[in-house]
Amino acid sequence: MSDFHSHSLLDESPSRNRRRGVRIAVSNAIRSITGILRGVLRRPHSNYSRSGRKIKRLIKKLIIWFVLFLILYLLFLWFTLPNVSDPTSLIASQSSVITDREGVELYRLFSEEDRTYVSGDQIPQHMKLASVSIEDERFYTRGCLDIRAIGRAVFLLGKAGGGSTITRQLARNALNLRDENRYQRKIKELVLGCQLERQLSKEELLELYLNWIPFGENAYGIEQASQVYFGISAKDLSLAQSAVLAALPQRPSYFSPYGKHLHTEVADDIHQKVIDKIITKASQIPDEKITIGLLGSLVGTGSTTLYIGGRSDQILQNMENQEFIQEQDKLQALTEIEEMEFQPSRENIRAPHFVIWVKEEVENMFEDTAEEGLFEQGGLTIETTLDWELQQAAEEVVAFHREDILTRFGAYNMALVSMDPGTREVLAYVGNMDYSDKEHGGKIDMAIAPRQPGSSFKPFIYAAAFQQGYGPATVIYDVRTKIGDDEPQNFDGQFRGLISMRQALGASRNIPAAKTFFLAGGEDVILNLVSEMGAPTPSARQKELDKEREGGFDYGWPLALGAAETPLTEMVQAYGTFASGGEAAPAVYIRKVTDKKGNILYESEIPPKTNTVLDPRIAYQITSVLSDEWARPEEYWKSQLTIPGYQTAAKTGTSNKCLEWKDENTCLLRKPDNAWLIGYTPNLVSGVWVGNADSSSMYEKGGGLNTASPIWRDYMMRAHRLIENKTDVFTVPEGIVKPQVSLLSGELPTECTPVHLRRADVFLEESPPTKSDPSCLNLTVDKVTHLLASDECPAEAQEEGSFLAAHSILPLRWPSWEEGVQKWVKEQMNLWYSDPETHSGAIIPLPVAPTEKCDPALTPGRGERPELKITYPKEGGIASYPAFHPKIEYSVGSSVREVNYKVDGKPVAQALSTPFDPAMRVPRSVQESGVHTLSVTLIDEYYNEVTKSVSFRFDEDKSNPTIRLIKPNGDISIKSESEIEIIAEANDPDGAIKYVQFYLGDTLLSTKPKEPYSLTYTIGLPDGVYTLRAVAEDLAKNKAEYSIKVTIGAGGPSLPIPPSIPEPTMTSPPASIREAGINEVIDVKINTPEISDSEFSSLQILVESEVTSGNEVLLDINNGEGTYVRQWKAKRPGNYVIRLVTEDRRGELQEWGVREIEVY
Repeated sequence: MSDFHSHSLLDESPSRNRRRGVRIAVSNAIRSITGILRGVLRRPHSNYSRSGRKIKRLIKKLIIWFVLFLILYLLFLWFTLPNVSDPTSLIASQSSVITDREGVELYRLFSEEDRTYVSGDQIPQHMKLASVSIEDERFYTRGCLDIRAIGRAVFLLGKAGGGSTITRQLARNALNLRDENRYQRKIKELVLGCQLERQLSKEELLELYLNWIPFGENAYGIEQASQVYFGISAKDLSLAQSAVLAALPQRPSYFSPYGKHLHTEVADDIHQKVIDKIITKASQIPDEKITIGLLGSLVGTGSTTLYIGGRSDQILQNMENQEFIQEQDKLQALTEIEEMEFQPSRENIRAPHFVIWVKEEVENMFEDTAEEGLFEQGGLTIETTLDWELQQAAEEVVAFHREDILTRFGAYNMALVSMDPGTREVLAYVGNMDYSDKEHGGKIDMAIAPRQPGSSFKPFIYAAAFQQGYGPATVIYDVRTKIGDDEPQNFDGQFRGLISMRQALGASRNIPAAKTFFLAGGEDVILNLVSEMGAPTPSARQKELDKEREGGFDYGWPLALGAAETPLTEMVQAYGTFASGGEAAPAVYIRKVTDKKGNILYESEIPPKTNTVLDPRIAYQITSVLSDEWARPEEYWKSQLTIPGYQTAAKTGTSNKCLEWKDENTCLLRKPDNAWLIGYTPNLVSGVWVGNADSSSMYEKGGGLNTASPIWRDYMMRAHRLIENKTDVFTVPEGIVKPQVSLLSGELPTECTPVHLRRADVFLEESPPTKSDPSCLNLTVDKVTHLLASDECPAEAQEEGSFLAAHSILPLRWPSWEEGVQKWVKEQMNLWYSDPETHSGAIIPLPVAPTEKCDPALTPGRGERPELKITYPKEGGIASYPAFHPKIEYSVGSSVREVNYKVDGKPVAQALSTPFDPAMRVPRSVQESGVHTLSVTLIDEYYNEVTKSVSFRFDEDKSNPTIRLIKPNGDISIKSESEIEIIAEANDPDGAIKYVQFYLGDTLLSTKPKEPYSLTYTIGLPDGVYTLRAVAEDLAKNKAEYSIKVTIGAGGPSLPIPPSIPEPTMTSPPASIREAGINEVIDVKINTPEISDSEFSSLQILVESEVTSGNEVLLDINNGEGTYVRQWKAKRPGNYVIRLVTEDRRGELQEWGVREIEVY
């Protein structure tokens, strides 16, 4: 350790030095003035005119006064400038501080500079030369006045960055003249610089410079910088390390090894051009495509790479050019830089990504008006918009979800930004999950990193469409649609058919969004709107790529699905425009900047001036949709996107990347890589991004709803407990009307429109719906052919109802859209009529209106009338009471649709499948006495009806039911604690079974009121011999009983242990059965081992059909074992596949049995 007082150059007293300096300065000034006067004051030529001589004398006087003033001014400066006899006392600095909006300190440079002074012989020569090469290349050759640098400063017309030499940087720090006039400051710097140059040697100047210059991270001087960044002393610095440190003083925050500019970066398209070998040299890359970092980086992939240097590389090149080092030295240093590692950051920064961003903004803010080091040494107070309480809430939420997000979804990084929608002040800002996580890019600020926003971009598409006259109630079909050669897909692979734009946006459907892209006017219209709303990156990026490719780039319809990379900060700002009623304004991060004297250097206008870029009513329409729980598809969506107690508008987003391509256009495996949720209440707009900083994919279920929404919701709920003056509902702007409309068309409902398909929606008052619902038609149709009713077809088969007239929006303009709608309608109608009750899962809201009339030729055989005969009870006969079992005989030309039974005009039974003569219970309102009438109506497949009636009397039912045990079917012995399965068969030929009861000894095991009469019982009685009884009782209280002996305990032989089932098998239907008729019942029987063990976690029997979407599930179990039987019948002809499938705990599926059956 040493200082400059030990040098003989400074042994003389300060006063003596100063007196000698004055004498020299005065003598120099006099000599200069004498030279000037010799040239100017020469005797004029004899032929000069009198007036010319007067002007000459005036000029002489002015020059003399100016020179005298200059001498006096320089003398004044000489006596008032700091004493350079103690150079280490020259530099005075004051720390700057960044605070939140309430003055909570977020970051401070040390109030006392963190420095360790070292002597020049402790600083490696290559460190000195590295600084000279980048800061002052003529340091060793120039004198007090650097004419070239001064000329350059004059040429720049006073702008910062002119002739700043190492000496003048020292002078600048010593004087701290930032508040003075620029020109006066420059003169003072120049004079003090000359004093330093005269007083100190070049090596002494370098020693002083390297001991005082700020290197960032609150490290002042080379010794402290060496320790902070490399953990070594300055004397041990290598050439490579010296080059890196020399790169920092100019912009220490920008080039910080812990910031986002560690490595040089190039635009995305440059990577591809390097890979394609279009670019083979770094010099071919345009400057605007390169962002210089501290260190260089490799561009490209594999063997096709190109090295792009950083600022450190430039220093090494300068050193070689200035012959400070040899080429071999440079190459060795570059090799070392490639493997260079820095010490972990030691800074204790609150909201680190936000603070670093603010530091850079302040530096950029004063870049053209202030000198270097303003932030580090200028004593600034930067009051930001951050709310520390909200910031803490955001950081705590992110930390809480961190492990879950990583474990379940494979995401290492996340970001959160929260803004006041009224003032646009950023209140919370989490740039990444963990700032110290170097391995996973924790220092990268993902809040400002452009990423594909997925479906969270869709509200902008619909807003642009609403500007064209469409609205939330506009009907837009979600069906398979061709757009050129492309065919967009929904995230779930399903189609929802007829929906409104409200439902399409609320449920995040991709195909309607792609259509809306065109209805909105296309790419330029949308990008312009998005830019005006606060997200300019998509438009700027499009223009860059379009220019590079000479007009060959556009996003196209994928823009509607979020293909344009956008930073989270811009997404939040643009959503803020929705929240504020279409008023756009820049986001505010910094409230005020003051200097150490309290002078305001910068102050934001809060609230900022706004610009109306979107009709407030259209902004409200979007808010209305995004806050509508009815439009969201599932309960989980509704809860996750809602903040209890507040109207909440929110939208998820997920982008996916292809991990495996089949060919250029076909992706085999996609996984999510960006998950978003952006949402707002009247009080706060916040956004969350989840993913990986290196752009790697997450796990398959890592979408926005699963990953981002829990973080967003937790934060918003905490934030709303902290903020004051809250509002719970969105303001409805003037000029909004909310009429009721038909969900089938978006127009006014008519009598035809079913009540459940009517709903109020939001319209601009000048464009409410005026047409009657054109999509609902009241028609009379033939129920057999589903065609329009005609006189040729039987009137019994006619019915009147509401029908759908289905057409795409603008069918003539977009014929492929109409083609998709009609194809979907046809598929839906096949499902609709295949099952009159369930419609086989069809999602079409009404049957489609037919256009053709019914023709009997289409249904040969419908003219054959059915015949019916009641064989029990006979006319005038007797039937048992209170239940009886009627018998009928019939013949039909087709098949039976249903049979209805009435007693004395009161419906008592309906049979929709065989047997069509079920047992029936007589209503209590029908008395036993007297004569009664039984009416039976049979309806065949063509709705032909036949009704027969008989008169009869009731008589008491005295016949007993019958019952027998099927299992066990004889006396058995069984051990205690064993299970026994009991199955009984019971019937009553004249009446109906009321229940079946099972007894073991005197213990009632169970009562079964209907089939199947079975149970499984665990033996819990003492050892002994018991009677197992099955007792049947009919409605007339007649009983029947069946019994066997059961021996419990070791005294008798145990029941045989059923053979173990090694693996699931399908035993029925036999593999030989390949065909079946419609409605033919097929037994599907399987045997399975224990499902809940470690090998299998679930088992299903599935039926796949080529004519219906989805699978029919016959059996779905996750515990149990043994034999299972399910009955299945096809209601439509076609090819079906029955599969037996298990899933293990790893989620892997295995198929154990397949039966292919053609139904005719």
